[in-house]
Amino acid sequence: MEMLDVYSQYVRFGETGGNTTGLTSRNFVKLAKDAKIVDKKISTTTLDLAFTKAARALTTSGDTSWGGKRISFDQFVYALQLCAESAGCEPDVLYAKCLAVSAPSVKATIADNVKFHDDKSTFTAVARNGGPSKIDGQAWSKGLN
Repeated sequence: MEMLDVYSQYVRFGETGGNTTGLTSRNFVKLAKDAKIVDKKISTTTLDLAFTKAARALTTSGDTSWGGKRISFDQFVYALQLCAESAGCEPDVLYAKCLAVSAPSVKATIADNVKFHDDKSTFTAVARNGGPSKIDGQAWSKGLN
């Protein structure tokens, strides 16, 4: 896998609507966490600052004002170089960690069993008989049709 493949996977991760024009700061931090780049020397704040500096430094129009919320592949590589400078290591170390990531990880919470929701033997009254119905012949339900 090449660095461009890793970049492309994280550009598409979590995007709905097909907006894959660049890497967001959220996905940049996610990539760094998945690659285990975040440690005592490189914090999420360092990553955010590197992202912002890369977004401003290498805009495609040559304008060095605000670069936007997404960064291109060249800006991504530059942001990793900034992180390496901050940590006092070579950029190749961070590149190798990024290349070791196979795909974005997804961590979800699994709900516990809830006694009164999952166990139908604990249902009471109307719920025990299948729930409310507006057409059951009862006097109180007349006129609801």
